[in-house]
Amino acid sequence: MRQAWKDVSADALDDAAKMELGKKMEHVPEELRRVGAKAGGEMFVTFGTASVQDFVFNWAAAAKKLSLEPIFVGALDEEMHTLCVKAGIPSMLLTGRSVLDNRDQEFITQKSKTFKKMGTVKTKFIQDLLELGIAPILSDADVVWMRDPRELFNNGTYAYADVLISSDCIDTVNDRADNANCRNVNFNTGIVHIRPTEPAKAFVEKWKQKVATSEIAWMRDQPALNLLVREGSPALAPAVAVPDDKRGLPGYRSIVFAANSTIRMGVLPIAQFSNGHTFFVQEHHLYHPEDGEPYAVHTTYQYGDSARYAYGKRQRLRQHGLWYADDDTDYWKPKKYLTISTKGSQMKFNGSRAIGMENDAYLTAITRHFEEDRLRRTTIRNGFALAKALGRIFVLPPARCYCDKIWNTLAGCRALGAETAHLPYACPMDHIYNLEGLHDLGVDFREAGFLEDMRLKGNVREDVIHVKIGAKDDKNMADVVIERGFSASDAVEALESYNDHGVIMIDQLDEGSFCGFDDKQKDEAFDTAINNALNHDQYFCFNEAYDKQGRPRSGGGKDGKEYEPRVVERHCGIAEGEQSRLATRGVVTEVLKDPITCSCEWAYKLPKALADTRCAAQSRDEDDRTRTGLGDIE
Repeated sequence: MRQAWKDVSADALDDAAKMELGKKMEHVPEELRRVGAKAGGEMFVTFGTASVQDFVFNWAAAAKKLSLEPIFVGALDEEMHTLCVKAGIPSMLLTGRSVLDNRDQEFITQKSKTFKKMGTVKTKFIQDLLELGIAPILSDADVVWMRDPRELFNNGTYAYADVLISSDCIDTVNDRADNANCRNVNFNTGIVHIRPTEPAKAFVEKWKQKVATSEIAWMRDQPALNLLVREGSPALAPAVAVPDDKRGLPGYRSIVFAANSTIRMGVLPIAQFSNGHTFFVQEHHLYHPEDGEPYAVHTTYQYGDSARYAYGKRQRLRQHGLWYADDDTDYWKPKKYLTISTKGSQMKFNGSRAIGMENDAYLTAITRHFEEDRLRRTTIRNGFALAKALGRIFVLPPARCYCDKIWNTLAGCRALGAETAHLPYACPMDHIYNLEGLHDLGVDFREAGFLEDMRLKGNVREDVIHVKIGAKDDKNMADVVIERGFSASDAVEALESYNDHGVIMIDQLDEGSFCGFDDKQKDEAFDTAINNALNHDQYFCFNEAYDKQGRPRSGGGKDGKEYEPRVVERHCGIAEGEQSRLATRGVVTEVLKDPITCSCEWAYKLPKALADTRCAAQSRDEDDRTRTGLGDIE
């Protein structure tokens, strides 16, 4: 990471671009006038290019459901502006957008050079709004609003802030206590409210210049803001204290001096302005409703995005019923579905269901995590194969994780700072699958929970055929019984008379239940495709086991190497890539050794290939014998 700050961008802004970004907005544009934007008012604002149009539309749809207005989209290219106009979403083309011409990839990710340039255009528009006396409530397009925050923003000590901002902190305990611990973590510009005060205007000018003039490749709008607000000694000193009798009430949180004490800044509570970890992994809103309902969630701390599309962000929102961009498409129109029961896709473990932090609880967690994943990966592979054979859409069963996916060390199988998180948790799909690979598979699928969503039209969820695999005593509980070791053609034949029914629910599809497509070439082709989706590389490095090692390597950079990413090297003594090649995937081995030499385990293990399953091989042998006249003679 330190090296990233040394990398110089080859595309620093030229003088013409800087001049364009320096022009002031002299009067309220017609586009803003039409939505009622005026001095003294607030306005919900997001930004986007056409590459993120789905997220812009989702942002607008969520705002519409809440009757949030006025809303406004700062269009960063003409196509996005045209799309907004057609959709009836207030928008205008932003001044300075020419710096985004000839961008380097279709979907702009943080690694893209264009991402930095985009920050200059955004800060310019923020500056324009402030000069017009408008107080923007800014959020990234991958934010979903769930409540109107304006009353909160104008209540208590928050009313004294020039800037209110969200945080990347995941420590809900310290954040609830409103102490300084979470202020050491990056602030996130994904949700920020700026008032048109003179100090705020001066700060935004510095912010814009920091992004526009820096030649450091990673000096985007968010890193620039974090550097600026921490300037001064002491940094982030108390500015407005919370009265003891008001502590914990809505809007009453500490306000600090920031940016050399030039602005007063308040940090929004992560329980209510949730990042991607507190909401999707910790599910803090479910386990701690006493902290209040979320106002918004920002899809950070996620994986699975690519230069093609933000698959990880979209799947997170779909899994939680917060993706509205498909509401008017055929996504929710009734079709034919195949799914697998929750009971049949999850392990039954002895002992307490929840995992604590005591002693060697992490061993229980990672052992369960791997055991359940072995069942899950085989079950999901078989489910996709069967859906392909039957011509149905595969609805994934709920996935349960006992160990967090994070780029750092774990404590109790939880991310550092989130030690109070509940285990197990509902796995986000990007934690366990290669989402781009799933979309390339050629088999349509839906997220867990799809069939329970009230947006699903018709009576599909009541039109269910229950299929038992290898059932004996409970045959009367099923509509259809299929013996274990069946093939795709067996399933097609057994279920032919049920083709008109909406949902086929299979009770289990574990190893040995399904034996492929009766054709080695088809089996091998499907194995290749599905393994691209199921091949998910992840290390799990444990603080507890590292302590038993005596914490032999600090990773502090004293050896001349960068601190990050060196998690595996600190725990195992060799580079991540080398340990990945040596590791036994999906099995707890390293932390059971005495002495421990590597305190990381590795995931995930691919299921046994369909082409190699015993029953599939046996079936092909029988077919060969029949063709050569060696079959049983009656």
